Amino acid sequence: MASVKTMGLLCVLGGVIMHLYLGCFYLWGNIQVYITSYLHKHDPSISLDDTGIVFVIQTVAQAFCMPIAPAMIQYLPPWCTCLIGGIIGIGGVFASSFVSNFYAFVVLYPILFGVAIGFSYMAPVICGWEFFPKWKGAVSGVIVAGFGFGSFIFGFISIAIANPDGEKPDHPVPGGKIFSPTSPVSSNAPKMIRINAAIWAGLLFISLFMMNKKKKAQVPHGILDTPSDSERKINRSDDPRLTQTSRRGQNNIEIYEPHLSEAFRDYRLYYIWVLILLSSSYPYFIAANFKTYEEIDLHDDRFITLVGSLGAVTNGLSRGVWATLQDLFGFKIVFMCLLTLEIIVSFSFVAIHKIKVLYLIWVLVSFSTLGGHFSMIPTLCAKIFGPNTGGKAFSFIFTGFAGATLMGWALSKLTSNGKISYDILFYILGSLSVISLIMVFFLKDHTKVRTQTTSFKDSKYSQGGEDHKELLG
Repeated sequence: MASVKTMGLLCVLGGVIMHLYLGCFYLWGNIQVYITSYLHKHDPSISLDDTGIVFVIQTVAQAFCMPIAPAMIQYLPPWCTCLIGGIIGIGGVFASSFVSNFYAFVVLYPILFGVAIGFSYMAPVICGWEFFPKWKGAVSGVIVAGFGFGSFIFGFISIAIANPDGEKPDHPVPGGKIFSPTSPVSSNAPKMIRINAAIWAGLLFISLFMMNKKKKAQVPHGILDTPSDSERKINRSDDPRLTQTSRRGQNNIEIYEPHLSEAFRDYRLYYIWVLILLSSSYPYFIAANFKTYEEIDLHDDRFITLVGSLGAVTNGLSRGVWATLQDLFGFKIVFMCLLTLEIIVSFSFVAIHKIKVLYLIWVLVSFSTLGGHFSMIPTLCAKIFGPNTGGKAFSFIFTGFAGATLMGWALSKLTSNGKISYDILFYILGSLSVISLIMVFFLKDHTKVRTQTTSFKDSKYSQGGEDHKELLG
């Protein structure tokens, strides 16, 4: 029988593979022009302005389904939750390749695929935390790195199928340029979607065989937990908020993880929600619009695809880097550095957008800051609210990312309609990052738990116990 450590490593690897297909969430930035060309061929009223909403809908669908997985894995094996999500999402994407109506496509592709991501995103992360509780940042960083690499891999697969000859879009529509209805590229989108969906299904089933949930009886002594750690369920009749896991560790201290209801009474939950709503607006805008941004004047499909693919790699690699830095230096210092980078590139983007090399660098930095959000915020939630409650809290906080995509989409519509210039747009997004930087400075990210001194000889509370003590994380 495999050791607990081996099972944990397999679980993390399975999570990485799972996130490779889930990470095609960011693929839309690469394939939007191909699918828009196909839909425009059947309905000339469809433009890039219309299909820009797909990324937003996908994010909203994911956000509202995120709380489901942490709840389901309390009763079902994690692979079961991910399988349900995969059947819904991959099935919907595959079916979308057979429709030419824009509204039918919206239901089948972004909505159902967003549901799949919401079902599956946190399940492998939470399982990994159970195996390696002292390395939450590293675990979440490694697993969600797969999310970034997914669009890198499938970006090249997609362009090889849809545009093998490297044609340039030359048909102007509101929001940019697409391929003309007579171009073969306009007819290749369904084939591209089907091949991608088939590969995703293969990745899903491989990952399912590797995912395990740590059993309560498994205590990996000598691996990551201390030999004295144990877990038991308690019920405090005098405080119903604290009916959950208690850990008895070194120094005979009982540490109680706050209940989800208590987390919802903590102002920091909403403070962090507003923080990521503002701080992720700029990188989300770049992720969704780097290929259709009218002002770039770099109508080179292969170069822009390369930019998106390298951006996806940066997104993936940076997650592990940011998470490791967070483990070493803490959330506030590292996230303030991330926001400083974000402010610099957002305020200077308009000045460099026509220079290919600088455009590439600025987009990569932007993807890096986006990756940092997704590796650092879950770990912050686990630190403040505990691993179990933290996973559920992050599922709520994730709706802030959906709000950021909506904000970016609304601002992009204003620019395409001529209401504001791109200069003003980037200044607005940069200003949101400045506000976020100030918010991080005032964030209290300590772990608020209840503690009680206990004896190893019995589990009753000692007279000298401490209650309502705040432990600084």
